[in-house]
Amino acid sequence: MENQLPNSRPDEVKRKFRKARRVLILANPTATSFRFQSITKIVKCLEDAGMKVELKLTNRASEITETCMDPDLNTDILAVAGGDASVSEAASALLGRGMKPHLAIIPFGTANVLAHELGVPKAPQEVARTIISGRARKLHNGFANGRPFFLSTSTGFDAEVAHVVPLRLKRRYGRVAYLFIAAQLAFSRRKGSFKVRADDEELQCAIALITNGRYYAGKHLVAPDASILETKLHLLAFKEDGVWALFKYACRLLTGSLAKSHNVQCRTIRTARIDTCRAAAVQIDGEPFGGTPLEVSVGDCELTVIAGK
Repeated sequence: MENQLPNSRPDEVKRKFRKARRVLILANPTATSFRFQSITKIVKCLEDAGMKVELKLTNRASEITETCMDPDLNTDILAVAGGDASVSEAASALLGRGMKPHLAIIPFGTANVLAHELGVPKAPQEVARTIISGRARKLHNGFANGRPFFLSTSTGFDAEVAHVVPLRLKRRYGRVAYLFIAAQLAFSRRKGSFKVRADDEELQCAIALITNGRYYAGKHLVAPDASILETKLHLLAFKEDGVWALFKYACRLLTGSLAKSHNVQCRTIRTARIDTCRAAAVQIDGEPFGGTPLEVSVGDCELTVIAGK
């Protein structure tokens, strides 16, 4: 059959998943690349492997949080079918539950950075195979103004873009919407100026990005030594944010050489506080979240996530 998983005999799969047979899929139908046909393929593959699958389509913003925090939640694996915002929402809500259930990702978003960090594939059968493998890792997080984050937080140009891009354009055009708004904003904004106290060091910069992982805005390398599975954060302090500087940053982002720019200072940190004379936008995991000052610290996470290769 088309959906059978190669190299796995039924008895082997059954032995491997004596304790992890229940899967709850929370699917966000408003996600940029959501395809119901892909979901049904994944469900079929999981059920063929002997797993009990429940599919739930979300229809309001708080439903993922409510489901994850429900004391009666009874599943071994909670798979979120959506973008980074949906996955981060679920991960934040699951932090207080300890090691169960495991979190799995079905990437249907614009950038799917968490999926890239964890090596989760995009093809439905490959996603199902990843969930069936049950390769669990301990996911690390940071805190930004008291809120957990798993990818990055920042203030400056990219945070401003996150604040002003219309949701309807984001859902309809994905990354193109961000590029369009970014190009407009680059010529009309005031330059940023931030004072950053990172651990015991003080820096001055125009954009401050603190990342938990290697990638940003998709599979673009920004912190080669970072890992969302390690208890540390990485600061990138950008000295300039004029139009020409932003263009050069974009080129380096596309080539994976952003951290090598002489205009970008990189540090491994545990805490940071970012201040500015006037209020500036803040983003957390790609979503708008208030403004400065921004206080960031390393988190102490008890969340397990299913990773790919």
